[in-house]
Amino acid sequence: DTLLQMICIHLPSPVTAQSYRMELLYEGPHDDECALAIKGCDPKGPLMMYVSKMVPTSDKGRFYAFGRVFSGTIATGQKCRIMGPNFVPGKKEDLYEKSIQRTILMMGRYIEPIEDVPCGNIVGLVGVDQFLVKTGT
Repeated sequence: DTLLQMICIHLPSPVTAQSYRMELLYEGPHDDECALAIKGCDPKGPLMMYVSKMVPTSDKGRFYAFGRVFSGTIATGQKCRIMGPNFVPGKKEDLYEKSIQRTILMMGRYIEPIEDVPCGNIVGLVGVDQFLVKTGT
């Protein structure tokens, strides 16, 4: 309980943090639509998410893609572009456009299906593990 209070008091909210961290998070031009959506933590902006970890599932060989939504809202069944770790802007290598099979809320060992997740939250994705090795955008 005390640890949670310290986190709430001392760590900035996603809206506050992203306003000054956008320059570090986004490699593109700092005045385009995506950069401004990340900076404002805009749930109606274009979807921008970073997958930081692949978490093993109970199914052998399958993984949940675990990451944070920086702008937009991600939902089950939504089509999105997946840029793997070897993606180079301007090229088609390591770039895929696929649908999200399921969005899940991960709480320790337990998972709970969730319809959609707005920016500023962390989420698990099902169905993108064949396109990512460790991390991706």
